[in-house]
Amino acid sequence: MKLIKISLLALIFILPIHAYAAQNVSKITVTGKSETVVDAQYAIINLDIRHVRNEMNQSHDELMKTISKLTTELEKIGLADADIKKSLILQGQEYSWEKESRVLKGYYSECLIDLYVKDINKIAAVYKELANYRSITINGTEYKRNDEFDIRKTEFEKALQAAKKKAEYMSRALYRKIGKVYSIQEVSPENYVAANLYEKDKDSGGVKAGFGNIKISAMVVVEFELE
Repeated sequence: MKLIKISLLALIFILPIHAYAAQNVSKITVTGKSETVVDAQYAIINLDIRHVRNEMNQSHDELMKTISKLTTELEKIGLADADIKKSLILQGQEYSWEKESRVLKGYYSECLIDLYVKDINKIAAVYKELANYRSITINGTEYKRNDEFDIRKTEFEKALQAAKKKAEYMSRALYRKIGKVYSIQEVSPENYVAANLYEKDKDSGGVKAGFGNIKISAMVVVEFELE
């Protein structure tokens, strides 16, 4: 019984000491960032095809004609039927406001389409074809790479190394050195930006479009022990 009491007393004294030591560990928290710009390998173009006519069957017929013609022309460019992903057809009444009154203008038929342009070099030809249709609205274009995960992983590794180097030179300025890592946090995954960038043409001094350049960023916050 005495042995048990002594062990409990020792535990009571030891736990606060460890807790106090943990609270008084010196730490340094730094950020690290890395980014790269790479060429896209393929693109996804989001389309909206919409026809409005006096009768529902008329707008439906016009929509189907447009889809059929567009599919045929895109296949000539090199897109397969599987690369043209169509939504279900949406239909309804089309209204407008005239003299503060809601007026029925007709009936619409609409289809949303995602075009997968697997060869980025064909995207200009695809845009040129889409420009021939008044009923088509381009809602946006996403630029992608097949190895984007590997590139992102590399940028994270670079960001972590950048954080470590920053912590090292900051601690040296205080005549200290870094110890073990306490925590790592990813910052703003939305920073992985896919964009159509523009760069200067060195020969002409003008601006040329770099179709599908992708900027991939990684940013981390790392907490180190400060010895």
